[in-house]
Amino acid sequence: MSTRPFCHLLVSAALWALPFVTPLSVGPAHSTQREESGMGSAATPAGATEITEQDVLFAYHRMSGSEPDFRILAETAVANRPPSTHRVRDPVAERRYLTVLAARRLRSSFESFDLDQTFTLSIDTEIFTYREENGGIPIESGGLRRLALRNPINPDQRFSLRFSNADAVAIVPATDANSAAQLLQNVGLASLGRWAGHGRITVTFALTGVLPQVRESDGPPVTAEILSAVVESVTGQPLHVFSRLGSRAAAALARSSGPPTLPTASLSGLRIGMPVSEAQDLALQSHPVPFAGAFFDQLPSAAVRGVGQPDCSAGVVADLLAFSLPLAPEDLYGSCLAVAEGDLEDAPSGRVREVTEVRFLPNLNHNDVRNMLEERFGSPLEDLGNGRLVWVGQEPDEAKAEGLLELRANFIPVMEGGLARKPGVLLALTLRRHVPPSEDGS
Repeated sequence: MSTRPFCHLLVSAALWALPFVTPLSVGPAHSTQREESGMGSAATPAGATEITEQDVLFAYHRMSGSEPDFRILAETAVANRPPSTHRVRDPVAERRYLTVLAARRLRSSFESFDLDQTFTLSIDTEIFTYREENGGIPIESGGLRRLALRNPINPDQRFSLRFSNADAVAIVPATDANSAAQLLQNVGLASLGRWAGHGRITVTFALTGVLPQVRESDGPPVTAEILSAVVESVTGQPLHVFSRLGSRAAAALARSSGPPTLPTASLSGLRIGMPVSEAQDLALQSHPVPFAGAFFDQLPSAAVRGVGQPDCSAGVVADLLAFSLPLAPEDLYGSCLAVAEGDLEDAPSGRVREVTEVRFLPNLNHNDVRNMLEERFGSPLEDLGNGRLVWVGQEPDEAKAEGLLELRANFIPVMEGGLARKPGVLLALTLRRHVPPSEDGS
């Protein structure tokens, strides 16, 4: 019996079982191949490698304590292998064998993946001319705050790579307009007007962790800290080098710190998991009018007369946003609290599973309310736009509810609100347990 087909199978395994990885680079200006020489440059320091989609996938699972589906990765690698140069007697058997080998190699790469390594990534940017109020040359670095990267296991899903210190590369320092103009001219950029030209930022960074994911987010959030960066003109001439922006030690410490903590985890003193009877007694202290299953302060006469039932939910803000309508007469209250009781499926019966607070804030605008919320709760995990913010984290003290909590803010300016019908902002806050989206994104 001839052994030649089997020999061909082994040759195929040796040549084709290696998994394919895709380097990441936003924009066409530079090649994004990994540095093989290890020599490095101003844009790619020695020891740093261009991050790939597979790197992001591995990093996410390593930091989450899970593992990817190696079978899907292996099947993709085998499907993308170079065309065969020989005739195979049993293509199905060869494909199965190559897939097994690729899966083993991928698992080995995953288990040896070094979370302490440094990576590079490049994005296209806009470079502007000198701004005295900024103290230098502004660089459009907003793209580094959140990058949507393809999940190689599921192309319909994305990872959200977020750099915590993206603002550190937003300004190229310059002492005055003349020195800034010289810097720009040296690399072939315009020094007059407001816009200097196109450019590129290459950042060297370390991974810092994984944040909780909410259902509306563009993918599981993977966080990183920029260690250094280079801003170049579109022709590749370096405009400025940012050095020592962060450290690998600080990144490692961040990875070990666990999920974020909410600065406060109560609304008007009401907490998730407390007895409903206790929550109701507490709600009455600040909102003395029980009505229609909620507790109100300054209940409008329209509601008292039964003209309509006041809405104490985030839906009152959502409806205003969706339909551009004024507040209904029954919703011109000062503030309200609503408590949802748990059931056997999602929370213990007789315990609070959700708290909603709706409040009219007179004489404030959108930015005032956002600043107030960030002072109270910190930077949001997600900004969903149109006055919708989300925070997720642990409770800040020992009396922690099981798992993470999720706080949502919905707010919208109104021309008439409250009993006095003054202009201001209607704010709805909802506190509940955090439920991450399922694998299918639902």
